[in-house]
Amino acid sequence: MPVSLAAAHFGTEGDARQGYFVGAMLGDGGMTSCTPEFHGDPLDGAVEFMREFAAEHGCGVREIPQGAIVRLRFPFRAGHRNPITDCLRRFEVWGQRCEEKRLPDMQLSRDFWIGCLSGLVDTDGCVRERINPRGTVHGSVEFATVSALLASQVSDALLRLGISNRVRVDQRQQQQGHSINGRLVVRRRPIHIVEISRATALVRLSVLLDLRIGYKSSRLKKVAEVVGHITPACSEMHGYDESVTLDRVKSISVTGLFVVNGLVTGAVRQSTLAIRWSSSGKASRGDDCQSSLTLSIGACGRSM
Repeated sequence: MPVSLAAAHFGTEGDARQGYFVGAMLGDGGMTSCTPEFHGDPLDGAVEFMREFAAEHGCGVREIPQGAIVRLRFPFRAGHRNPITDCLRRFEVWGQRCEEKRLPDMQLSRDFWIGCLSGLVDTDGCVRERINPRGTVHGSVEFATVSALLASQVSDALLRLGISNRVRVDQRQQQQGHSINGRLVVRRRPIHIVEISRATALVRLSVLLDLRIGYKSSRLKKVAEVVGHITPACSEMHGYDESVTLDRVKSISVTGLFVVNGLVTGAVRQSTLAIRWSSSGKASRGDDCQSSLTLSIGACGRSM
């Protein structure tokens, strides 16, 4: 549903480097022990960024090899507050467990959001290139997390930047006798996947993101070049217009009027029709009754 409430409107908190740091730590960081940690390939750009970011804040870096990756710890002098931890506290992400991860609820700048999304894709994201039986090349960028809230927030942040996407859930099946490091896996949390697959969205994403992991950056540019000839959807309802943004409709209540695909529709108290919303903003009909309807916009945190 295109609603120009949040288009081109961002706050002033944070910059691109702080955003990348927060996004990367939400992806491959450890923020529940005394000392912040980050895990990654010692030869890629994400680990190099972490080294530079720690140095900028006067914090040490201790690197512990663990096979093909390295475990970075950011210790600080005894008796002093750790500036890396303070940065994570400032943006409200310190202490989050994997299933509780969420983005800051602050008036953040556009640069921060772009940096944060770049860090998330560099760590817990992937860039795919596919060729169908006809030989047509398709591509997608995906971000995966076990936190349902984080997936919804990432989806909304992308929509605010004019990038259409969808969120799907992978209900992983439990394997009998499956173990990790000698510990039996009792249950597996579902994975929430934010997927960007529309050609125009991929082209726009390749311009916005500043990926530091080389193979992901080059693959995204390649995919964008291959699908770059495809024109936007003519309905202009997918966030490609700079003056329009897509917002997530979370709930509907309160008698009044609301807009559905450009039509003004009345919401009555005794309704024989339920309206369900998809992430693309399209309404579908159901048989449920809804006594009161309210339109609440999730991406900007506003209600109508």
